[in-house]
Amino acid sequence: MASELSAEIEDKPSLLLSSVDALVFWMRNPLAFWIVTLPIAALAAMTAWLLDSHRDLEPWRHHWGWGLLFALIYAMFLDRWIKTSLLDEASPCEEVDNLRRSVISLRYLAGAVLLFGLALLLQPLHYGEVSIVLWSASACLFALMLPSLSAAEPLSLRQAFALGRPLQVHLFLLIAIAVAISILAAIGMERALTFVPTRPWHGAALAAAERIVDCLMLAWVGHVLAAWFRDTTGWRAPEPDDHPFRNIRTARRTRG
Repeated sequence: MASELSAEIEDKPSLLLSSVDALVFWMRNPLAFWIVTLPIAALAAMTAWLLDSHRDLEPWRHHWGWGLLFALIYAMFLDRWIKTSLLDEASPCEEVDNLRRSVISLRYLAGAVLLFGLALLLQPLHYGEVSIVLWSASACLFALMLPSLSAAEPLSLRQAFALGRPLQVHLFLLIAIAVAISILAAIGMERALTFVPTRPWHGAALAAAERIVDCLMLAWVGHVLAAWFRDTTGWRAPEPDDHPFRNIRTARRTRG
């Protein structure tokens, strides 16, 4: 029994090493990141500029629809980055190309909507720290379902929970730290603008910068989730027809 527990602990990934690997991966793929991130930042800047320029649109500034829109956009970004991570250095073949070009699944988008709804429910809480903790704790329960959907080998809720149960502390820290950095960065940039002369473009620049920080955090989370999914399930990218081990797949380990 003791040997089994020690083996299970040794199998747990290191959040620090996984984060360093995510940084290295991001530095090797800057073009893939900015191609998707810049349109998101431009959309946020354009929206902020329109709201600042037209007073009649002021009632729409804090409408929940903007949050839902960017939640769906973030889901598509996360799905694309996880695919990029999973298919890193994969041998070119038709299956790899199909997976790389595949669109986000409806289950993925539904999960984004549910998490957005949960964030709305937790928003009235007086202490922001409580909201972050509760939201992160809820999101980490089934976080490994996201890379499984991106890999076109979806896990059920029960399988995702069982697979991620030994990693719950790591998953919680990963998600909570990313959310906290995003919120603190937005607050810091907003306060920094108070020390410079007011300009008409301040709101647009702030909105774009906030979205870029969010995408950086999503890239970090996405790559780490992809790595942990690959390590815990033994998932491998599709191989070409002439590969000698094309049909070999390591069975999923559902601990507990």
